[in-house]
Parts: sequence; C-alpha cells; structure tokens
Amino acid sequence: MSRSPTSSPVTLTFLAFSGLCTLTAFKYLTDQFRSSTGKEDEETHESQPGCSPQDVLELIQKRRSIFPKQYTGNALPRQIIQELLEAARWAPSHHLTEPWHFVVFESEDAKTKLGSFLAQRYKVESVAKDKFSQAKYDKKLKNAQKASHIVSIGVRLNGKCPVVEEICSVSMAVQNALLMAAAYDIGAYWSSSGVYDPNVEKPKVLSSSSNLIVNPPELDEFLNYPSGASDGDETTASVEYLCLGWMFVGEFYDDNETNASKRKKWPTSRRKSLEEDNRVEWK
Repeated sequence: MSRSPTSSPVTLTFLAFSGLCTLTAFKYLTDQFRSSTGKEDEETHESQPGCSPQDVLELIQKRRSIFPKQYTGNALPRQIIQELLEAARWAPSHHLTEPWHFVVFESEDAKTKLGSFLAQRYKVESVAKDKFSQAKYDKKLKNAQKASHIVSIGVRLNGKCPVVEEICSVSMAVQNALLMAAAYDIGAYWSSSGVYDPNVEKPKVLSSSSNLIVNPPELDEFLNYPSGASDGDETTASVEYLCLGWMFVGEFYDDNETNASKRKKWPTSRRKSLEEDNRVEWK
C-alpha cells in the first residue's frame, strides 16, 4: 500500500527542472535527434566531443504533449519503447536509488483492461460528485486502444531517501523518455488519470501537512503493488510503491499518407518568457 508523503511543491518543481541538465541522458537523446534530422554530418558536430548545446535546447523545445486522439492507432516497434525506457533510466537519483518502476501495457488485452479500469475509476468518482459524462467514460476506453503502448509511472520507495526526492527522480526519468519520443517524432504524454484517492484532498497550496499524492487502494491492487515487500537487501527497509500516472505513447505521423497537404504538423509551443511574471531573478 502506498504511503501518504508530505513535501513542498516548490522543491518538486526545482528538482524536476534541474534534471533537464543531466548531460549523460541528453547525450543519448541528442544523438538520436541529430540522426533523425541529418545533423550528424555537420562539421561543427564532428569537431566537438559530446553533443551540441543547441541540439539539446532544440530537442527540449520540440517536446510536446501529444494525446491519444492524435495517434494513428498503429503499433510502434517494441525497440522504440525500450529506448524510451533506456533514456529514462539515466535520470539522476539521490544515493543512486534509481527509484523508477515501469509496467508496460503492450498487448491489446492488457490495454483493454487498463482502459476499463481507468474508465471505471472515472465513473465511480464522477458519479459520487454528480458529474458523470458518458462521453468522457467512452474516451477513457478509446484512449487505451489508440495508444501503441501505455507505461505506468511508478516510484519504488525503500526508505533510503525522502519521498519527494524519489518522486523528482522518477519525474526526471519521464522527461527523458518524453524527449526521446520527441526525437523519434512520436506522440507521448503523461496522464494522471485514476491515481488520486478521492477520499484524500489534492494539495493545491503550500502546507507542511499536505499529502503530495495518495493512490486509491484499487490502483494498488490493479498494478499488483506489494505491501511492505522485501527488496532482497537485509540492510534496507521494506519496499513500497507509488503510481504517478501513465505515459501514453503512439504513432503521430502516418507514413502511409502520401498527400503532403494532409500530413500532420508537429504542434506549436505555448510558453511564457522568463521575464514575464518575474519567473527568474538575477542577483
């Protein structure tokens, strides 16, 4: 059963952002990006070791949240998903705990079961609030089928580090995977559907007693999360798991589309400058 961690969202935001500077992971990602854009032969890259800072920045700026309704519904090669997870595992972690735990829903049967679970969780919670929508229920089912793969985003907690730091590490791992998806020109996004216990209020302001996230017991059961299971190391505490959501992945461009005018365009960005709303201070 997952615990009820407490922490500061400010800390979470800062640490997650700092993970973008992990050059080991970006070296792997930008190699893929340069290869896909034909930049690997540029003289500036051949004369310098590692990856170009501009390539890293361009890849970060390219990443978008692309939703299942935008996917073609075609299956992606497993190798691509494995490379997304390979990029994920190079995220930083305090004391090298490497706290990520992923469950990959690949088969049609597995995706159908997950879609049904998420749809049912939505129905239970929305009916209780008298806000049920059949269209939203059906969308949960359809999204699971449109995706090529769905990956549960889990945090493996063994008591070595503060929970918030482990969550930040996994968040950075997901960012690495999303950057890899952008390098491949495939759709991906992080959904938090069904991960919050409806009986526990979601924190939206700073509070020393706020629960960052608490999973409903039904989710623990669905993912077969153990309660206090041993991780095989007698020197560590028992292991617990926390689900942060789902990474939906799917084909964005249809390679069979020969009409250039009908070919999809990569989504544009929406970001404020750092100067707006005093988002950066220099001292």
